[in-house]
Amino acid sequence: MIEPLILDPLPAVLEARGCGHSSLYVEIQEGLWTPPVRVGRASRWPRHERQTLIAARIAGATEEQLRALVRRLLEQRKAMMPQIAVLSGAAA
Repeated sequence: MIEPLILDPLPAVLEARGCGHSSLYVEIQEGLWTPPVRVGRASRWPRHERQTLIAARIAGATEEQLRALVRRLLEQRKAMMPQIAVLSGAAA
């Protein structure tokens, strides 16, 4: 069974992360947080990524460990794409 992918809007991410808009986007530029997924004109973040990154911070992850985690999460996003294409009927 495939788990539902929940996408959170920016205000929910900011509240959970405990930072402001500018700080979040600086962290994205520095590779310390995953970039948003665009849904139309809106920016959304996969909830499981947000939860994983916050848990890593609570556990005391270093900046280098966070960067590695962000890279791994982004690779997982890429790996999901063939599954999404099949589910949507886009695969040939």
